[in-house]
Amino acid sequence: MRRLLVAAAVLPLLAFPGVAPADTSLGIRAGTLGGGVDLSYALSQRAAVRLNADGYNRTQSKTHDNIDYDMKLKLQTGSLLGDWFPFANNFRISAGAMLNRNKFSMKGQPTGGTYTINGTTYPASDVGSFDAAVDFNKVAPYFGIGYGRPINSGLSLIFDLGVMSQGSPKSKIDVTCTSSTPNCSQLQSDAAAEQSKLDDSLHSFKYYPVISLGLAYTF
Repeated sequence: MRRLLVAAAVLPLLAFPGVAPADTSLGIRAGTLGGGVDLSYALSQRAAVRLNADGYNRTQSKTHDNIDYDMKLKLQTGSLLGDWFPFANNFRISAGAMLNRNKFSMKGQPTGGTYTINGTTYPASDVGSFDAAVDFNKVAPYFGIGYGRPINSGLSLIFDLGVMSQGSPKSKIDVTCTSSTPNCSQLQSDAAAEQSKLDDSLHSFKYYPVISLGLAYTF
């Protein structure tokens, strides 16, 4: 699978074996994957190879069903892309692979001395811990269009609009019992039901929109 993704990044480059202008651009950008850097190398008037790295972290607190959640969102991606310039101008078509280390996690604490899990209320003394996490496929194909070509020296605008196919997210809810829990199996069953509902709600995140805008300097 990874060989196919790398091939998708380099095949557009092989289609134009002309003399390369050997121009390189380095840029900064911000968008739906956070802030990052963009390194592009022109192989010809119509082809380039590009490396990206982006990241973003956010924490937030929210209360739901008698549980206070401390939530953490971590966006961390890197990409290897092939750029094709069909009109030999700044418009580009891009394809390649992304290293996807995006992750969402949360830790729950009781409100009012109770947890409500799958509609069942448990005393806080019956629940040792409540943790949840959502992970994605580590390698994700990418396809998109954009603006920016490392040909002309100087400062220029760069833009990307595409989609990352990260697969169906995988969730995990980990709820532990205590020595005073009267029915640990019921607690675990309710936690599994909550995880199933969470999985159902995550199907729409199979494809992640990638939009970014930045500036690059070609030298």
